Amino acid sequence: MHVLIEARRFMKERFMTDKSFYKTVIAITIPIALQMVISFGVNVMDSVMLGTLGDLAISGASLGGQPFYLLMGLGFGLSSGGTVLISQYWGKGNKDAIRRIMTLSMWFVIIASFLFSAACILFPRQIMGAYSKDPEVIEAATQYLQVLAIGFMFYSISNNYLSSLRAVESVKVATIIYIISFFVNVGANYTFIYGNFGMPRLEIRGAALGTVIARMSEFLLAFLYMRFKENKIGFRLKDLWRFDKGLLKDYVTNALPVVGNEMLWSLGSTVMAMVIGRVGAGFVAANSIAGVIWQLANLFVIGIANASAVVTGKAIGEGREEEAQKISNSLQLMGLLAGVFAGLIIIILRGPFVGLYDISPATRDLAMQIIAIQALMQPVIALDIICTIGILRGGGDTTMAFILDCGALWLVGVPLGIVTGLVWHWAPPLVWLMMKMDSPVKVFLIFLRLRSGKWIKNVARDDV
Repeated sequence: MHVLIEARRFMKERFMTDKSFYKTVIAITIPIALQMVISFGVNVMDSVMLGTLGDLAISGASLGGQPFYLLMGLGFGLSSGGTVLISQYWGKGNKDAIRRIMTLSMWFVIIASFLFSAACILFPRQIMGAYSKDPEVIEAATQYLQVLAIGFMFYSISNNYLSSLRAVESVKVATIIYIISFFVNVGANYTFIYGNFGMPRLEIRGAALGTVIARMSEFLLAFLYMRFKENKIGFRLKDLWRFDKGLLKDYVTNALPVVGNEMLWSLGSTVMAMVIGRVGAGFVAANSIAGVIWQLANLFVIGIANASAVVTGKAIGEGREEEAQKISNSLQLMGLLAGVFAGLIIIILRGPFVGLYDISPATRDLAMQIIAIQALMQPVIALDIICTIGILRGGGDTTMAFILDCGALWLVGVPLGIVTGLVWHWAPPLVWLMMKMDSPVKVFLIFLRLRSGKWIKNVARDDV
């Protein structure tokens, strides 16, 4: 009995015991997880449809999508820099400040996506040449990228808007939009990859065109919701001309570390993709397959991470800074449990999932090995994601999140990948493992930071 009493006291002192807290986290997590399910479904359908065309099509689409992942990283950084402030101003109830922050982040993503589109449309072959030395892979990737780049602007604007709404706990609309987008994407892929319904057979370019059409549908639906339905914040097109210089400094101060974080992280991932591409086309295809099942396994992990940023930022904005440490502990525990569950899902599904692909036996064996390693590392990866993207950023500690995230990647993951893959020529599964060794290092350092309490920063000003 004494042990139980002590255990209950320990839980009450260190963790959130209010059921409403967990209900809030779950209420935000589930719609985001559903969005991830939809994104996963799109990637599966893309991969399976392209897989019927062979390893070259999978490799070409994988490498051709790398510049888009860079743009996603930049866009996520610009949006997250805004949501750090938005979630804390939401805690203060200052809607006017939220609208002005949305304006700032929107203009930044518009400019960034325009520059990315122009570069990828004008110089696709040169860009793809940095990822692979195989002429056939470069040609396939170039065809994919030139079409895909048309949709960059549509994606950036709609994603930024929906991310801002997520920071004020409006998550259902994004789920509905992405469900519709999923069916649009699958239908367009089926039509243009194989040339159905009287349309031309475009193969790998058809997959890119299907993605572009889906991005256009997301943009249109987000615009219609903003124009006719959204009333929690009331952001409208006219707000785009309210460029607030006073909040610009706050936005840049919080967004710059997040943008730097996402860009350096995306660049690091790009360097790793280059290493993988130079090891061999089979490694590229196997890594692409492993990446798809990773999305499935991390549905709730990423959902919890996004919910973590919102609930942490809102609590600090409301002045509940003493409670923030308990919130952090509770979110870490949820992350660990989600990571264990995700690892089990990966182990169970890896065989049937890899069996969906029409790939060579060597590529199939390689994918199975990489996925098994991924499953073992999943609890650590889950803690990494939730603490970095969720707790530290939501707490306003964006600079330290940047230092720890990118420092571990560039000082551990990238060097180990280059040395083991290109210098020592280790087996691909071991190279993949070495590339992921930044996560254990990072989690240890983040744990020290969270215990110190220095991560709790109120970045929303009372005089705005």
